[in-house]
Amino acid sequence: MKKISIVLLAIFLCVFGAGCGMKQKVKDFATEWKADGREYGKEKTFSKDDTVETAFFKVKVNSITTEDEIEGYVPEDKAHQFIVANITVENTYEDFESITMFCDDFELTWETLGDETTFPEYQFYEEQLPDSYELKYGESKTGNLIFITPRDMTDYRMKYYEVWDDNFIGNTYYINFSTK
Repeated sequence: MKKISIVLLAIFLCVFGAGCGMKQKVKDFATEWKADGREYGKEKTFSKDDTVETAFFKVKVNSITTEDEIEGYVPEDKAHQFIVANITVENTYEDFESITMFCDDFELTWETLGDETTFPEYQFYEEQLPDSYELKYGESKTGNLIFITPRDMTDYRMKYYEVWDDNFIGNTYYINFSTK
């Protein structure tokens, strides 16, 4: 109840006379309040050889390869290729018995995309990570993420950002790698 009163007072002051600077302070206060001790707003960058630890899991890139064809499948555009990222994901989040992972938790970007990203292909062969899967605490799963990228690109960033069950956005993680 006390938190609600403080938030309402801050909003009142912002709207009725404290000025624009107060609006940012109220926004920052509301974000901090919603964070409830969770880390947020940081961008963390890693190399392909690092093990990345997020609030929910650890992820390790085991290998990166390029492929022209996978089990008879080829990219529709001849100027594109498959990037195969073999990863291992381990649940390190103790607060729940299990977490649900999705293949599109991981996105890929490269220089010419700017702020845009692309998602992995949905599962079309056995060695790929399933479209969704459960990981119990301490359990891990290894498999491939398949992305379609232009052939002339060699430097990439795989991206993951934390989204909590209350839609709170935590930190953003990047794993840089090259296919040279």
